[in-house]
Amino acid sequence: MDHETFQEWLQMEFDGELEEAKRPALASHLESCASCRSEQAELESLRTALAQGAVKVRPDFASAVMSALPPAGWESRHARTWAFPLALVGALGGAAAILAGVSAAQLHPAGAAGGAFGALLEMFSAAALAGAGLLQASWRGVGLALSGVLSGSWVNFGAFALGVAGLNLLVYRLVRRGRREPSAEHARRR
Repeated sequence: MDHETFQEWLQMEFDGELEEAKRPALASHLESCASCRSEQAELESLRTALAQGAVKVRPDFASAVMSALPPAGWESRHARTWAFPLALVGALGGAAAILAGVSAAQLHPAGAAGGAFGALLEMFSAAALAGAGLLQASWRGVGLALSGVLSGSWVNFGAFALGVAGLNLLVYRLVRRGRREPSAEHARRR
């Protein structure tokens, strides 16, 4: 084996990843190679320096950091602010279930519960198919529009490039506006 293999093994031993079967070969190489012995001594001094320089972490460090983080926008809202949206979702869900049950009972008088479940499944499958069709049609339309712009005249291409640059500038300004520091007045009101 070449010298580089033993140097790799020395690094692997330092990391604790050297297989047990390779250790005797490395030990016999270290007896005959002065440069590898000096490298092993350097690695041991590095291990000692790293052990001495280790910073002790307080047991409550993670909880202290998490409590010091500012709350997200939705976390700082009071629980009462969620009452109306949750009640609205519940009311709409109940109304949908009642309507599905009534329509299923009219279609299948014997099995109203199974009919309601079947109606909901049919409604979700129809919505998924409609969404997939709309997505495919919109991408096809975008592809046709882009092929028309790119294969047209230089004026069309320039107008398209100008529109893209304008949209990029608009997005940049909106992002930049959102990153501004709040004014002292805004911080005081908050």
